[in-house]
Amino acid sequence: MLPRAFVTSVVGSWPRPKWLLEAFERREAGLIDDETLKIYMDDAVRLAIQDQVDAGIDVVTDGEQRRTSFVAFVGQKLKGFKVVKVDELHPEAREIMKRHKAPLTIWRPVISGYIEDSIIAEDEAKFARAVSPRPIKVTLPSPYLIMWESWHQKISSPYYPRPEDAAEAYAKVLRREIARLIDAGVAFIQLDEPMLGDLLEASETEPDRYKRVAMEIYGQKYRGLKDEIRLAVDLVNEVVQGYGTVVRIGVHLDRWPAEDSPVVGYERLAPAIFDLKVRQYVVEYKAPRMGDPAEFAKILPSDKELGLGSVDVRNPKAVETPEEIVAHVERVVKYVDPTKIWLNPDCGFAPGQFRAFPRDVARAKLKAMAEAARKLREKYWWV
Repeated sequence: MLPRAFVTSVVGSWPRPKWLLEAFERREAGLIDDETLKIYMDDAVRLAIQDQVDAGIDVVTDGEQRRTSFVAFVGQKLKGFKVVKVDELHPEAREIMKRHKAPLTIWRPVISGYIEDSIIAEDEAKFARAVSPRPIKVTLPSPYLIMWESWHQKISSPYYPRPEDAAEAYAKVLRREIARLIDAGVAFIQLDEPMLGDLLEASETEPDRYKRVAMEIYGQKYRGLKDEIRLAVDLVNEVVQGYGTVVRIGVHLDRWPAEDSPVVGYERLAPAIFDLKVRQYVVEYKAPRMGDPAEFAKILPSDKELGLGSVDVRNPKAVETPEEIVAHVERVVKYVDPTKIWLNPDCGFAPGQFRAFPRDVARAKLKAMAEAARKLREKYWWV
Protein backbone atom coordinates (compact mmCIF):
# COMPACT_ATOMS: atom_id res chain seq x y z
CA MET A 1 0.00 0.00 0.00
CA LEU A 2 1.35 3.43 -0.95
CA PRO A 3 1.93 6.18 1.61
CA ARG A 4 -0.87 8.71 1.75
CA ALA A 5 1.45 11.64 1.02
CA PHE A 6 4.88 12.27 -0.54
CA VAL A 7 5.09 9.02 -2.49
CA THR A 8 8.54 8.37 -3.96
CA SER A 9 9.28 7.05 -7.44
CA VAL A 10 11.82 7.26 -10.23
CA VAL A 11 11.46 8.64 -13.73
CA GLY A 12 12.66 5.55 -15.55
CA SER A 13 16.22 4.57 -16.37
CA TRP A 14 18.89 3.32 -13.96
CA PRO A 15 22.66 3.04 -14.49
CA ARG A 16 23.46 -0.16 -16.38
CA PRO A 17 26.13 -2.47 -14.97
CA LYS A 18 29.36 -2.66 -16.96
CA TRP A 19 28.79 -6.38 -17.55
CA LEU A 20 25.42 -5.66 -19.19
CA LEU A 21 26.95 -3.14 -21.59
CA GLU A 22 29.63 -5.68 -22.42
CA ALA A 23 26.93 -8.28 -23.05
CA PHE A 24 25.17 -5.94 -25.50
CA GLU A 25 28.47 -5.47 -27.36
CA ARG A 26 29.13 -9.21 -27.41
CA ARG A 27 25.64 -9.85 -28.81
CA GLU A 28 26.18 -7.26 -31.55
CA ALA A 29 29.44 -9.00 -32.42
CA GLY A 30 27.68 -12.36 -32.57
CA LEU A 31 29.61 -13.80 -29.63
CA ILE A 32 26.49 -14.64 -27.60
CA ASP A 33 22.91 -15.46 -28.59
CA ASP A 34 19.63 -13.75 -27.67
CA GLU A 35 18.86 -16.22 -24.88
CA THR A 36 22.20 -15.56 -23.18
CA LEU A 37 21.70 -11.79 -23.50
CA LYS A 38 18.26 -12.18 -21.94
CA ILE A 39 19.84 -13.80 -18.86
CA TYR A 40 22.11 -10.77 -18.47
CA MET A 41 19.19 -8.37 -18.92
CA ASP A 42 16.99 -10.25 -16.44
CA ASP A 43 19.75 -10.09 -13.82
CA ALA A 44 20.25 -6.36 -14.49
CA VAL A 45 16.53 -5.72 -13.99
CA ARG A 46 16.56 -7.60 -10.68
CA LEU A 47 19.54 -5.52 -9.57
CA ALA A 48 17.95 -2.21 -10.62
CA ILE A 49 14.72 -3.00 -8.79
CA GLN A 50 16.59 -4.12 -5.68
CA ASP A 51 18.62 -0.89 -5.68
CA GLN A 52 15.39 1.13 -5.70
CA VAL A 53 13.74 -1.02 -3.02
CA ASP A 54 16.83 -0.82 -0.79
CA ALA A 55 16.78 2.97 -1.17
CA GLY A 56 13.17 3.07 0.08
CA ILE A 57 11.42 3.95 -3.19
CA ASP A 58 7.66 3.28 -3.22
CA VAL A 59 6.99 2.86 -6.97
CA VAL A 60 9.84 1.41 -9.01
CA THR A 61 10.74 0.72 -12.64
CA ASP A 62 12.82 -2.00 -14.25
CA GLY A 63 15.49 0.64 -14.84
CA GLU A 64 14.97 0.35 -18.61
CA GLN A 65 17.86 -2.13 -18.57
CA ARG A 66 16.72 -3.82 -21.79
CA ARG A 67 16.53 -0.57 -23.77
CA THR A 68 19.32 0.96 -25.82
CA SER A 69 17.78 4.36 -25.07
CA PHE A 70 14.49 5.81 -23.87
CA VAL A 71 13.35 6.26 -27.47
CA ALA A 72 15.43 3.98 -29.75
CA PHE A 73 14.03 0.79 -28.22
CA VAL A 74 10.69 1.54 -29.92
CA GLY A 75 12.48 1.07 -33.22
CA GLN A 76 13.58 -2.37 -32.05
CA LYS A 77 10.14 -3.46 -30.87
CA LEU A 78 7.67 -2.01 -33.40
CA LYS A 79 7.15 -3.13 -36.97
CA GLY A 80 7.56 -0.18 -39.32
CA PHE A 81 10.69 1.15 -37.60
CA LYS A 82 14.38 0.48 -37.87
CA VAL A 83 17.25 1.64 -35.66
CA VAL A 84 20.29 3.30 -37.20
CA LYS A 85 23.21 5.37 -36.04
CA VAL A 86 22.51 9.07 -36.27
CA ASP A 87 25.25 9.52 -38.89
CA GLU A 88 23.20 7.38 -41.30
CA LEU A 89 20.40 9.94 -41.15
CA HIS A 90 22.74 12.86 -41.83
CA PRO A 91 26.50 12.71 -42.38
CA GLU A 92 26.99 15.85 -40.28
CA ALA A 93 24.56 14.85 -37.53
CA ARG A 94 27.07 14.99 -34.68
CA GLU A 95 28.30 18.40 -35.79
CA ILE A 96 24.69 19.62 -36.00
CA MET A 97 24.03 18.47 -32.43
CA LYS A 98 27.24 20.09 -31.24
CA ARG A 99 26.44 23.37 -33.00
CA HIS A 100 23.00 23.62 -31.40
CA LYS A 101 24.17 22.31 -27.99
CA ALA A 102 21.47 19.64 -28.24
CA PRO A 103 22.87 16.10 -27.97
CA LEU A 104 20.69 13.16 -28.98
CA THR A 105 21.41 9.51 -28.29
CA ILE A 106 23.51 7.99 -31.08
CA TRP A 107 21.17 5.11 -31.94
CA ARG A 108 18.07 6.58 -33.54
CA PRO A 109 14.70 5.06 -34.49
CA VAL A 110 13.40 5.92 -37.93
CA ILE A 111 10.04 5.11 -39.47
CA SER A 112 10.80 2.95 -42.49
CA GLY A 113 7.45 1.27 -43.16
CA TYR A 114 3.86 1.13 -42.01
CA ILE A 115 3.62 1.01 -38.20
CA GLU A 116 1.97 -2.20 -37.01
CA ASP A 117 0.70 -3.23 -33.61
CA SER A 118 3.46 -4.93 -31.62
CA ILE A 119 4.41 -5.47 -28.00
CA ILE A 120 6.39 -2.46 -26.77
CA ALA A 121 6.79 -2.89 -23.02
CA GLU A 122 4.30 -5.54 -21.90
CA ASP A 123 7.03 -8.18 -21.76
CA GLU A 124 9.23 -5.89 -19.66
CA ALA A 125 6.34 -5.12 -17.31
CA LYS A 126 5.41 -8.75 -16.73
CA PHE A 127 8.96 -9.66 -15.74
CA ALA A 128 9.33 -6.60 -13.50
CA ARG A 129 6.07 -7.35 -11.72
CA ALA A 130 7.14 -10.93 -11.13
CA VAL A 131 10.39 -9.93 -9.39
CA SER A 132 9.38 -6.68 -7.66
CA PRO A 133 7.86 -6.39 -4.18
CA ARG A 134 6.74 -2.84 -5.00
CA PRO A 135 4.26 -1.38 -7.51
CA ILE A 136 5.65 -0.96 -11.01
CA LYS A 137 5.83 2.10 -13.25
CA VAL A 138 6.36 1.63 -17.00
CA THR A 139 7.59 4.43 -19.24
CA LEU A 140 6.71 4.88 -22.92
CA PRO A 141 7.72 7.50 -25.50
CA SER A 142 4.79 9.74 -26.38
CA PRO A 143 3.52 10.19 -29.95
CA TYR A 144 4.78 13.77 -30.23
CA LEU A 145 8.28 12.69 -29.18
CA ILE A 146 8.28 9.75 -31.60
CA MET A 147 7.09 12.02 -34.40
CA TRP A 148 9.92 14.51 -33.96
CA GLU A 149 12.60 11.87 -33.41
CA SER A 150 11.54 9.20 -35.93
CA TRP A 151 9.87 10.73 -39.00
CA HIS A 152 12.45 11.33 -41.73
CA GLN A 153 11.52 13.27 -44.84
CA LYS A 154 13.11 10.82 -47.28
CA ILE A 155 12.80 7.51 -45.45
CA SER A 156 9.35 7.91 -43.86
CA SER A 157 7.33 9.99 -46.33
CA PRO A 158 6.57 7.09 -48.74
CA TYR A 159 4.54 5.56 -45.90
CA TYR A 160 3.43 8.67 -43.99
CA PRO A 161 3.55 11.84 -46.11
CA ARG A 162 3.28 14.06 -43.04
CA PRO A 163 4.89 13.66 -39.61
CA GLU A 164 1.41 14.01 -38.10
CA ASP A 165 0.26 10.92 -40.03
CA ALA A 166 3.01 8.85 -38.44
CA ALA A 167 2.21 10.25 -34.99
CA GLU A 168 -1.44 9.23 -35.39
CA ALA A 169 -0.45 5.71 -36.42
CA TYR A 170 1.90 5.35 -33.45
CA ALA A 171 -0.76 6.75 -31.09
CA LYS A 172 -3.17 3.98 -32.10
CA VAL A 173 -0.53 1.32 -31.38
CA LEU A 174 0.40 2.99 -28.08
CA ARG A 175 -3.23 2.99 -27.01
CA ARG A 176 -3.42 -0.78 -27.49
CA GLU A 177 -0.18 -1.22 -25.56
CA ILE A 178 -1.57 0.73 -22.61
CA ALA A 179 -4.52 -1.67 -22.51
CA ARG A 180 -2.07 -4.58 -22.34
CA LEU A 181 -0.10 -2.89 -19.55
CA ILE A 182 -3.28 -2.36 -17.55
CA ASP A 183 -4.10 -6.05 -17.93
CA ALA A 184 -0.55 -6.86 -16.77
CA GLY A 185 -1.16 -5.01 -13.49
CA VAL A 186 1.08 -1.98 -14.02
CA ALA A 187 0.39 0.69 -11.37
CA PHE A 188 1.69 3.78 -13.21
CA ILE A 189 2.10 4.41 -16.94
CA GLN A 190 4.29 7.37 -17.78
CA LEU A 191 4.45 8.98 -21.22
CA ASP A 192 7.82 10.64 -21.78
CA GLU A 193 7.62 14.02 -23.49
CA PRO A 194 10.97 15.86 -23.58
CA MET A 195 10.14 17.36 -26.97
CA LEU A 196 7.19 19.11 -25.33
CA GLY A 197 9.37 20.21 -22.42
CA ASP A 198 11.98 21.59 -24.81
CA LEU A 199 9.40 24.07 -26.10
CA LEU A 200 10.18 26.17 -23.03
CA GLU A 201 13.05 27.55 -25.09
CA ALA A 202 10.97 28.15 -28.23
CA SER A 203 9.04 31.19 -29.41
CA GLU A 204 6.04 31.40 -31.70
CA THR A 205 8.31 31.70 -34.73
CA GLU A 206 11.61 30.17 -33.58
CA PRO A 207 12.02 26.52 -32.51
CA ASP A 208 14.03 25.31 -29.54
CA ARG A 209 17.50 23.72 -29.89
CA TYR A 210 16.23 20.16 -30.22
CA LYS A 211 13.66 21.01 -32.88
CA ARG A 212 16.43 22.73 -34.84
CA VAL A 213 18.46 19.54 -34.71
CA ALA A 214 15.47 17.44 -35.83
CA MET A 215 14.73 19.89 -38.62
CA GLU A 216 18.25 19.58 -39.99
CA ILE A 217 18.71 15.82 -39.48
CA TYR A 218 15.18 14.57 -40.19
CA GLY A 219 13.88 17.32 -42.48
CA GLN A 220 10.87 18.32 -40.38
CA LYS A 221 9.25 21.74 -40.04
CA TYR A 222 8.33 23.81 -37.00
CA ARG A 223 4.64 24.75 -36.72
CA GLY A 224 4.81 27.61 -34.22
CA LEU A 225 4.69 27.37 -30.43
CA LYS A 226 0.92 27.27 -29.91
CA ASP A 227 0.37 24.69 -32.64
CA GLU A 228 3.22 22.50 -31.38
CA ILE A 229 1.82 22.46 -27.81
CA ARG A 230 -1.68 21.74 -29.08
CA LEU A 231 -0.47 18.89 -31.29
CA ALA A 232 1.45 17.29 -28.41
CA VAL A 233 -1.54 17.59 -26.07
CA ASP A 234 -4.05 16.25 -28.59
CA LEU A 235 -1.88 13.22 -29.38
CA VAL A 236 -1.51 12.29 -25.71
CA ASN A 237 -5.23 12.71 -25.13
CA GLU A 238 -5.98 10.45 -28.07
CA VAL A 239 -3.80 7.76 -26.47
CA VAL A 240 -5.12 7.95 -22.90
CA GLN A 241 -8.82 8.66 -23.45
CA GLY A 242 -10.88 6.52 -21.09
CA TYR A 243 -7.91 4.92 -19.33
CA GLY A 244 -7.44 7.49 -16.57
CA THR A 245 -10.06 5.94 -14.32
CA VAL A 246 -8.39 2.50 -14.26
CA VAL A 247 -4.67 3.30 -14.00
CA ARG A 248 -2.49 6.22 -12.94
CA ILE A 249 -1.15 7.94 -16.06
CA GLY A 250 1.42 10.71 -16.02
CA VAL A 251 3.38 12.79 -18.50
CA HIS A 252 7.07 13.41 -17.88
CA LEU A 253 8.24 16.87 -18.96
CA ASP A 254 11.96 17.54 -19.01
CA ARG A 255 14.64 19.45 -20.86
CA TRP A 256 18.42 19.54 -20.70
CA PRO A 257 19.24 23.25 -20.43
CA ALA A 258 22.50 24.54 -21.88
CA GLU A 259 24.61 27.01 -19.91
CA ASP A 260 23.00 29.90 -21.79
CA SER A 261 19.42 28.58 -21.78
CA PRO A 262 16.72 30.84 -20.32
CA VAL A 263 15.72 30.30 -16.70
CA VAL A 264 12.12 29.18 -17.06
CA GLY A 265 9.74 26.50 -15.82
CA TYR A 266 6.83 24.56 -17.27
CA GLU A 267 4.35 27.24 -16.29
CA ARG A 268 5.33 28.84 -19.61
CA LEU A 269 3.39 26.08 -21.40
CA ALA A 270 0.17 26.93 -19.53
CA PRO A 271 -2.74 26.97 -19.89
CA ALA A 272 -2.72 24.51 -22.82
CA ILE A 273 -0.50 22.05 -20.94
CA PHE A 274 -3.31 21.52 -18.41
CA ASP A 275 -5.58 20.16 -21.12
CA LEU A 276 -3.67 16.87 -20.88
CA LYS A 277 -6.05 14.18 -19.63
CA VAL A 278 -3.48 12.68 -17.28
CA ARG A 279 -3.36 12.38 -13.52
CA GLN A 280 0.23 13.43 -12.87
CA TYR A 281 2.74 15.92 -14.24
CA VAL A 282 6.24 14.52 -13.67
CA VAL A 283 8.37 17.64 -13.94
CA GLU A 284 12.04 18.49 -13.74
CA TYR A 285 12.85 21.28 -11.28
CA LYS A 286 16.24 20.53 -9.71
CA ALA A 287 18.47 21.11 -12.72
CA PRO A 288 20.05 24.55 -13.06
CA ARG A 289 18.03 27.09 -15.04
CA MET A 290 14.70 25.39 -14.34
CA GLY A 291 13.14 28.22 -12.39
CA ASP A 292 10.93 28.05 -9.29
CA PRO A 293 8.63 25.01 -8.96
CA ALA A 294 6.23 27.15 -6.93
CA GLU A 295 5.31 29.03 -10.10
CA PHE A 296 4.10 25.79 -11.69
CA ALA A 297 2.48 24.59 -8.47
CA LYS A 298 0.48 27.82 -8.12
CA ILE A 299 -1.43 27.15 -11.34
CA LEU A 300 -1.58 23.34 -11.21
CA PRO A 301 -5.26 22.27 -11.29
CA SER A 302 -6.37 20.93 -7.90
CA ASP A 303 -7.27 17.50 -9.29
CA LYS A 304 -3.76 16.89 -10.69
CA GLU A 305 -0.74 15.31 -9.02
CA LEU A 306 2.74 16.81 -9.08
CA GLY A 307 5.71 14.48 -9.54
CA LEU A 308 8.36 16.96 -8.44
CA GLY A 309 11.94 16.61 -9.64
CA SER A 310 13.76 16.58 -6.30
CA VAL A 311 17.30 15.38 -7.07
CA ASP A 312 19.55 16.39 -9.95
CA VAL A 313 20.53 13.55 -12.29
CA ARG A 314 23.03 15.74 -14.15
CA ASN A 315 25.44 16.19 -11.23
CA PRO A 316 27.18 12.97 -10.14
CA LYS A 317 29.56 14.84 -7.85
CA ALA A 318 27.09 15.96 -5.19
CA VAL A 319 24.33 14.18 -3.28
CA GLU A 320 21.48 16.32 -1.97
CA THR A 321 20.83 16.09 1.76
CA PRO A 322 17.37 15.09 2.98
CA GLU A 323 17.04 18.57 4.49
CA GLU A 324 17.77 20.22 1.14
CA ILE A 325 15.16 18.04 -0.53
CA VAL A 326 12.58 18.82 2.17
CA ALA A 327 13.15 22.55 1.66
CA HIS A 328 12.76 22.11 -2.09
CA VAL A 329 9.47 20.19 -1.74
CA GLU A 330 8.10 22.68 0.77
CA ARG A 331 8.21 25.35 -1.93
CA VAL A 332 5.16 23.68 -3.44
CA VAL A 333 3.32 22.35 -0.35
CA LYS A 334 1.46 25.61 0.19
CA TYR A 335 -0.06 25.28 -3.29
CA VAL A 336 -0.50 21.50 -3.77
CA ASP A 337 -2.22 19.02 -1.47
CA PRO A 338 0.54 16.80 0.05
CA THR A 339 -1.44 13.71 -0.96
CA LYS A 340 -0.90 14.80 -4.56
CA ILE A 341 2.85 15.45 -4.27
CA TRP A 342 5.26 12.74 -5.40
CA LEU A 343 9.05 12.94 -5.18
CA ASN A 344 11.23 11.72 -8.01
CA PRO A 345 14.57 12.47 -9.68
CA ASP A 346 14.51 15.09 -12.42
CA CYS A 347 14.92 12.52 -15.16
CA GLY A 348 16.28 9.05 -15.71
CA PHE A 349 19.82 8.43 -14.51
CA ALA A 350 20.80 6.71 -17.77
CA PRO A 351 18.35 7.55 -20.59
CA GLY A 352 20.91 6.38 -23.14
CA GLN A 353 22.66 3.02 -22.99
CA PHE A 354 26.10 4.58 -22.74
CA ARG A 355 25.36 7.46 -20.38
CA ALA A 356 27.60 6.79 -17.41
CA PHE A 357 26.31 7.71 -13.96
CA PRO A 358 27.89 6.20 -10.83
CA ARG A 359 25.46 3.66 -9.41
CA ASP A 360 26.54 4.36 -5.83
CA VAL A 361 25.77 8.06 -6.29
CA ALA A 362 22.37 7.27 -7.82
CA ARG A 363 21.57 5.02 -4.85
CA ALA A 364 22.65 7.72 -2.40
CA LYS A 365 20.43 10.29 -4.11
CA LEU A 366 17.43 7.97 -3.91
CA LYS A 367 18.10 7.20 -0.23
CA ALA A 368 18.24 10.93 0.53
CA MET A 369 14.97 11.44 -1.35
CA ALA A 370 13.26 8.60 0.52
CA GLU A 371 14.48 9.99 3.85
CA ALA A 372 13.19 13.45 2.86
CA ALA A 373 9.78 11.91 2.14
CA ARG A 374 9.80 10.28 5.58
CA LYS A 375 10.61 13.61 7.23
CA LEU A 376 7.85 15.33 5.27
CA ARG A 377 5.29 12.71 6.32
CA GLU A 378 6.30 13.21 9.94
CA LYS A 379 5.99 16.97 9.64
CA TYR A 380 2.62 16.83 7.87
CA TRP A 381 1.39 13.92 9.95
CA TRP A 382 -2.25 15.04 9.91
CA VAL A 383 -2.58 14.61 6.13
